[in-house]
Amino acid sequence: MSSRNTIEKIIEGIKHSLILFMVAVTLASFAIGIFLVFFTNLGGDISWSQNVSLDFLLINIFGFQSPQFNLGITFLFFLSVYLICYLYCLIYPHSILRQNIFRKWNLIRTKRLQEQKSVRPEQNSNLLIIAISWFSGYFLLSVIIDTIQQLFGVTLGNPLTENALLSFFYLSAAPLNEEILFRVLLLGVPLLLIFSPIKKGNFVLFLNHPYKFLAPNKTRYTIMCISIVIVINSVIFGMSHVFFGGGYEVGKITQAALGGLVLAWIYYRYGLATAIVFHWISNFVFFAYSILGFYLFGTPWNTETDSIFLSAISIGFIIIGILFLYQLTTKILKKYVVN
Repeated sequence: MSSRNTIEKIIEGIKHSLILFMVAVTLASFAIGIFLVFFTNLGGDISWSQNVSLDFLLINIFGFQSPQFNLGITFLFFLSVYLICYLYCLIYPHSILRQNIFRKWNLIRTKRLQEQKSVRPEQNSNLLIIAISWFSGYFLLSVIIDTIQQLFGVTLGNPLTENALLSFFYLSAAPLNEEILFRVLLLGVPLLLIFSPIKKGNFVLFLNHPYKFLAPNKTRYTIMCISIVIVINSVIFGMSHVFFGGGYEVGKITQAALGGLVLAWIYYRYGLATAIVFHWISNFVFFAYSILGFYLFGTPWNTETDSIFLSAISIGFIIIGILFLYQLTTKILKKYVVN
């Protein structure tokens, strides 16, 4: 038993160190994004001072005419929203700095409280650590899915335009747009309508974090209904990327549906801000470093395999994903099989 505990501590230590590195990587991407948009000529004839159409998935689905907005101002708006969500996850429910400085004391305290059944394990977890951990697990699985699909000639496609600046802008705006549509409107609202008799409180707070309102009344019926809604939501999310996303091929359905499943769970369990940060990492962070590699070294900006920065970041996320999925699988087996 002691050797197993030692192994688990080593795994947790490695994962935790890599997560802290990814915190630095993701935080630096804010500055990188501003530099790329406002201080480079990536867009050629298109610059941050020009007006562009908001060609979003939400607009494409409902057939609305795309409005024109200033690229730079709109980019800063979305970046500000992501920064607010990021900082919220960084400090809630416990600051990630405090959690690491007093990590040993926190583990001892949490273990005692768990034994007294006065706190759940995730209540002592930082939301940014949760977002990075779940994203890493998803990223690992998506790489595996893509590899298997390519063996059978099924590809993901490429939604990027020929302009690096426009591609970065649209990918940067997508997380907020898609989380409002798919998580709030197509997941939160249905849950609100289904469970409105047991909901007590402000509907805005419910849509921000459904779990807080549904957990006290959790039954087999609520678990079944929530699971069905989440699965349906993830399937719609996956299919919409092919039918309305533009440039994606059928192979994207599987990968996007998996991402939708994880995002739906995170939104329900940990709140909208955590889901937005997860989605932001997938779009903004990866593409910011991809374009930075293109700007500094001339590596292709529209492919992941040839990017110096993306290769290093991807390896980090894959290692975290392996460790996280191992811990998650062990936890599930202990809860439902061993016991």
